[in-house]
Amino acid sequence: MIITTGLLIDHDEVMSALVDLFESEWADWYNPRGASARADLTERLERNRLPLGIVAFADGHLVGTCALTAMSGGLTERSPWLSGLLVEPALRRHGVGLALLERAKVEARRLGFSRLHALAAEARGLFERAGWRLAENVEVGGKLHGTYVAAG
Repeated sequence: MIITTGLLIDHDEVMSALVDLFESEWADWYNPRGASARADLTERLERNRLPLGIVAFADGHLVGTCALTAMSGGLTERSPWLSGLLVEPALRRHGVGLALLERAKVEARRLGFSRLHALAAEARGLFERAGWRLAENVEVGGKLHGTYVAAG
């Protein structure tokens, strides 16, 4: 399996597939009474400023995404944040998440940021395997999250 990454703005043809993925994986957030996945993804159609969308492909098929944003989980004291990290369930633990984390660091550096932050509840192991440092634990929405930092 060959994993590649790119900017969402260069692959906007995958927008509908990403909307479907967001709505199926995060149905508690992206639903008719909640946030709009399409609106959030459309905001990420940037090349040189935040929010910036990143996509991952395995053998040419869309398998994941993340974004660089100014805030995450309502936290704004640090920036930028890696947020919206999502990998197709069947391809988790196959290197897609690691590829997205690496591309996010590259893009943060390209935009002039020396550090990148992430808030993680479920993917703590991924960030630790990728060499991100746990800075602190915080409670967001009643759930414990780790705040991770990577040098850009």
